[in-house]
Amino acid sequence: MQQKAIRIYWVGSFLAVWEAFVLFMLGMDLSSYQIQIFMLFIAPIPLICMYALDNWLITHHTRPIDEAWQKLQNNEEVSYQTQSTAYIQAINLPILTLLRVLLIHPPSVLLPITILCLIANKELDLGFSWSQFFVLWSFWPIVSVPHAMVEYFLIDRFIQCCLPQLAGTQHDFLSIATPHASLRVVIRTLLGQPPTTTQVIRMSTGLQLAWILFFVSLMPMFVLGTSVYLKLTIPDVPMAQLLPKLGGWMALLMVLNTAMSATIVTLMSQRIRRAMRTLLADMQRVLEGDLSQMWQPQTTDEFFDLGMGFNTMVKGLQERETIKDTFGRFVSRDVAQAVLENRIAFQGELRQVTILFQDIRGFTSLSERTPPADLLTMLNVFFTEMVAAVESHGGIVKQFTGDGVMALFGAPVQHPDDPSRAVQAAIDMLRRLDGFNRQRARAGAATLRIGIGIHTGEVVAGPIGPDTRMEYGVVGDAVNLASRVQELTKEVSAAILVTDTTAAYLEGQFQFGAQAVLPVRGKAEPIRVLEIVVPI
Repeated sequence: MQQKAIRIYWVGSFLAVWEAFVLFMLGMDLSSYQIQIFMLFIAPIPLICMYALDNWLITHHTRPIDEAWQKLQNNEEVSYQTQSTAYIQAINLPILTLLRVLLIHPPSVLLPITILCLIANKELDLGFSWSQFFVLWSFWPIVSVPHAMVEYFLIDRFIQCCLPQLAGTQHDFLSIATPHASLRVVIRTLLGQPPTTTQVIRMSTGLQLAWILFFVSLMPMFVLGTSVYLKLTIPDVPMAQLLPKLGGWMALLMVLNTAMSATIVTLMSQRIRRAMRTLLADMQRVLEGDLSQMWQPQTTDEFFDLGMGFNTMVKGLQERETIKDTFGRFVSRDVAQAVLENRIAFQGELRQVTILFQDIRGFTSLSERTPPADLLTMLNVFFTEMVAAVESHGGIVKQFTGDGVMALFGAPVQHPDDPSRAVQAAIDMLRRLDGFNRQRARAGAATLRIGIGIHTGEVVAGPIGPDTRMEYGVVGDAVNLASRVQELTKEVSAAILVTDTTAAYLEGQFQFGAQAVLPVRGKAEPIRVLEIVVPI
């Protein structure tokens, strides 16, 4: 990581030195004696010091990233703090690069050169004029801005390739609010002090545009105007000799500024488009139900805050799904969904509901001759099929009754054809039971028979129980009657029985078999029940 950043620095430095040399030769109006003294005695020492300082700063800026990167490359365990610090330092690195090249790099060269030139003026009669000193310092924006932009965007592209691995599987820090670094922290980090906490060096889009306006527009215009003025006021220089040099100087500055502006605008627009496309793609995945990945903020501008907000939203959705899945293990997923969406009337409500009761025939004798572990395994496989039959037709399993299930159609989710759905679920139960029995027969185990009773009626639906332990349920005479109908299946030897109330909703949809009017325990009057013929 450090070596890659240093190589990028050398690329930017080579371009900057080449540009500075061209500007130096064309803009300084130096004599051969001044060029000789400058090249041999003045320039080398500041340049060496600058390169040494830059290498030291780059090493310290990349050290937190490099430590985590090396461990990840070697498949070693990386602590949460180390990984989060490395990730944030990585997205801070382009800003640190920009600040280093613009604010530390130029003064570290220009100040020693200015001091050495002043000494050479006095001791060696170098003859540097104040206009030449001004042109020399004008190299700050003219040379450092292209250098900064080259390093900034090269480092930014390199970091984009590293961020997915730096994030790894620990996405928590991508959804936790990260404080913005204060000016003091920015200065300390810029000067090479390692970050003690994870803080983002915020560089808003507005601030980036302000930097571009100042360094790419205002400063070059000021340098151009002032340098031209100073050149025009040089005494004892004929205008005919001055104008060609002046025209070349102006043309060079305008070409450099135009190329620099076009490059910066192009690279920034590509960067913004890339971040926007990535965010929109992640939003589309969330809309499609994929909550597996967080969006990885790649910059410290507004996209960082947008990404953190997006990740907080995704994390909330993940927690909601976890609650729903966990809740759905103890109650129906439809009930869990209704509770989470606040569609449950906590004061209770009257509902027209179709209730289904299913029971295993002869379960008592079966349980007496079956080992407990085998019995439990058998019930779990059996109930898996029964629950699937109920839920595939829009019902919910309200509870398991030991060797059977109680299912609701119409609460909490209501459909206009709930009675029909209940009968379809009952038929599906028998079909699934047939497959279940074939498997048991092949294993040499006893097969099962079931009876199903269905009734439609009005109940009170809502949360039942104390505040500390509630469950969604239904109460009313219709529930008791449905249970009694299931008991009647044994008397009439029918697999599925429905009451005449339910049958009234089923005209023309199913074939009815035997009918009977039978007394029911707990009821003064007998009830009429009808058998549903299961199609072969």
